Amino acid sequence: MNNSNVWKAEHFPVVYEGSEAKAVIVDYASFAKIEMIMDNLINREAEPEDELVAAAVKHLLTAARTEKPTADWRQELDEL
Repeated sequence: MNNSNVWKAEHFPVVYEGSEAKAVIVDYASFAKIEMIMDNLINREAEPEDELVAAAVKHLLTAARTEKPTADWRQELDEL
């Protein structure tokens, strides 16, 4: 099973409260995979690319906040 498939709620029994879905029941093998993925995300080492992406996002946010809105964003997007 691909790890991305672990995250789909339809793979697990759903617990309902009235007509509202409240929780899923996860088998132990899937829980172990999810736990491993979460541990890897939380405990991963920072990479140089992380700083580049963060700087690019900050630059885009600054530009978006300081530039005036375009009159025709669809046309500008098509020109790209």
